[in-house]
Amino acid sequence: MLSRKEYITSRALRNFLAASIMTSLAGQLAVTTDAVIVSHMIGPDAVSAINMVMPLTMLFSCASILLGLGGSVLAAKAMGEHNGALVNRIFTVALMLLAVSGAALSLFTHAASEEIVAGICDEARITPMALEYTDIITAGAFFLVMSNGMNYFVSTDGRPGLVTRGVVAGAISNIVLDIVLVAYIGIEGSAIATVVSYIVTLVVVSTHFFGKRSAYRLVNPMKGFGGYVGRNVYEGLPLMLGNLFLGGAVFAINSMILSAAGADGIYIWTVCMQILMMTFVVLNGVGNAMLSIGSVLVGEKDYRGVHMLTMLSLRLVCGSLAALVVLLLLFPQAISFIFGATGSGIEIENPLRIFSLLLIPFAVTLVMRFLFQILEYRMLSLLLSVGQLVGIVLCLWLFTTYAPETLWWSFPASALVLVTLQLAATTIMCIGKKGVSAITLIPDADIDSSSLDMSVEYDAESISGALVRLEKFLAGKKIAMFKEHCREIMQALASDAAGKCRCFDIHIRVLEDEVHMVLRDVGKRLEPQKLLAKIDGVECKYMYGQNVVFLRRTIVRV
Repeated sequence: MLSRKEYITSRALRNFLAASIMTSLAGQLAVTTDAVIVSHMIGPDAVSAINMVMPLTMLFSCASILLGLGGSVLAAKAMGEHNGALVNRIFTVALMLLAVSGAALSLFTHAASEEIVAGICDEARITPMALEYTDIITAGAFFLVMSNGMNYFVSTDGRPGLVTRGVVAGAISNIVLDIVLVAYIGIEGSAIATVVSYIVTLVVVSTHFFGKRSAYRLVNPMKGFGGYVGRNVYEGLPLMLGNLFLGGAVFAINSMILSAAGADGIYIWTVCMQILMMTFVVLNGVGNAMLSIGSVLVGEKDYRGVHMLTMLSLRLVCGSLAALVVLLLLFPQAISFIFGATGSGIEIENPLRIFSLLLIPFAVTLVMRFLFQILEYRMLSLLLSVGQLVGIVLCLWLFTTYAPETLWWSFPASALVLVTLQLAATTIMCIGKKGVSAITLIPDADIDSSSLDMSVEYDAESISGALVRLEKFLAGKKIAMFKEHCREIMQALASDAAGKCRCFDIHIRVLEDEVHMVLRDVGKRLEPQKLLAKIDGVECKYMYGQNVVFLRRTIVRV
């Protein structure tokens, strides 16, 4: 087996998703529980109040995405290039920026909470509760920014499971405090529970940075500070602007639906938003996997691995959301009951059926945005981020202006338009580019003569065949083969696998003055001492449930 297989990439994705989806699920359950508890204990208007404040909480998330996610993507690419000094510099600058921006946002928005609420909500039934919620949530904005930002870095360093434990601990504290506090102090109790959940998560995930497994160390942030800030912002800008526009889009949608369908329409839209956020249980997991695993693969120029990761992600997203869409089409009354609409006189079931048609095309576009981000097509990623939301707002405006009774059909209509425009844009972009996919824009690994990748079974015959192929490849580049070191590493992986795993992957890259070789396997954790003591220039790291062994050699021409 010398052709590249999906096995290792699939296992890495599943290992990451198992933790990342649990993280998203725990976070979303906390949000949904807020809505359910508040709806049943206070009433539908309280849920609508929290929804009206959502654009503000999205603003806080923008800082985490711009500085935390942007920095973690840069760190992942530096890890793929095996540049530890750059990893530390990126982390230190991002940590400082997160702390400063979180504190500034918290102070400013808390001082201006009355003005903010007046600007986003003018419904007399909702405004007082929205103000009570905002006063608390703005005071805790610092912890939201820091918690989300640190989550990105810990996941990128191969420990999404720790992030899961942190978010689960935060979600449990949120649910318990919701039940206790909402009963006694109303909607303010829900806000307090939310802030405490971010503090708990931050405390748990921060333990990673004090352990030996952490790839991050604090260094002097002033050396090259401006350059790193610029790169950090540039990397996170498309996804941050997407989140910022999402906040603006939610505000615009709230206003249009409130004008066209009143408070009942806002309640229906709030439930639809909760459904959309449920899909992010999968989407956030897939997105985080693509940004973390995919960025490392891009750093290694392993485009075959990027292609496999993308196809696996799309299949997972479409399959899981298809089941949700069928559920909503056949049993919308179940969602109606969960969110307290039963007996309220609000006709919610048909809008839910129509809204469900948005979910799959919306998700596919989101996955492609993550792909274009790691491939450094930042402008296309940004245009999709903006277009996804602007399309929804424009379609809703057209429907509410000319056919308000059909306003819910604007959501699937906008998704269809965006998917069409995305396909047109990628087709145009690949014109004149040799060996680039017209749909994904991923370079074709088969035409890259400077690299070689393959999957190898755990037996002597397959290892010998891999060494012959590797020797032939390097001989064609007039490079002396470091055959014995390669054999030792492969045999170490094979002995630890003990027949329980199918194969391991090899990716070798020829640079100007060095040869880089990366081997990945999903056997038991490899003890680095086995290799480090015998072979100079070998690095070992356990990430996403797999051993990653990196070997660097200076080129010796023959």
